[in-house]
Amino acid sequence: MKKFTILAAFVLFATAAVFAQTEKTTIIINENGEKTTIVERWFRSRLSDPLPSLYYAYLDMRDGSFGPEASVPIRSSSFEWGMYSTSEIYSTRNSRFGVSSGIGISNSYNFFTHDRVLRVDEDHNAFIQPLVQYSSEPGNGPETRFAHKSFLRYWSLRIPLMLQLQWDVNGSPLALAAGAEVEWRFGVRSFAHYGGSKHTITNSLEYNPLGVNALFSLSFDDAVIFFRMGLGEMFTLKNPGKDDMHIHQMAIGFGFNFD
Repeated sequence: MKKFTILAAFVLFATAAVFAQTEKTTIIINENGEKTTIVERWFRSRLSDPLPSLYYAYLDMRDGSFGPEASVPIRSSSFEWGMYSTSEIYSTRNSRFGVSSGIGISNSYNFFTHDRVLRVDEDHNAFIQPLVQYSSEPGNGPETRFAHKSFLRYWSLRIPLMLQLQWDVNGSPLALAAGAEVEWRFGVRSFAHYGGSKHTITNSLEYNPLGVNALFSLSFDDAVIFFRMGLGEMFTLKNPGKDDMHIHQMAIGFGFNFD
């Protein structure tokens, strides 16, 4: 994972460096036929937003920020939608470098495979259990009914702070940004659909409401691609017979800015 992150950062910086060489060349011919060549680099008059106003992201759960993928039965359809509102708090005169901040809100869904649910033990620690075992306990529903959808859902308020490099490419901004984000999580609940309706499995999970994330983004004009990596664990997942997993969230998202 660490090698992948370093490689991704190199590719982003290399791409930005190539586009940074774009120039505007103007040739002026006077009455005597003499030519004057004027070479200009284009720069935007202000920083563009480094994060999208509206986005959709793919989610993953991992055991540690740079660790291997945790053995959590997560569907590839796990997603997050959200919004950011950002603005520059400092920029150089030509707006090639600056600092931006803002606020964001998101709603995250981690879907588990069809026959698993996330529960908590007597100490409110999370563990994954087959639905058959869960539903066979008194009061939890018919044993023969399998869940067709089970997921962990939560909301987040986010405050990002990002350093940004920016160039103009034929009048459109190309920006590369990196920074950190403080996240406050709330409304964390585990759900499952079985027996024809949705059931709340638990809303008493012991989790960290505050988190810090690393953020990277590449934007061109109004389109933004970003990568978020949780630096602190969200919660601990009990893993019978193995070491407990310290769950960190990761996201790769795509969205748009609306000027």
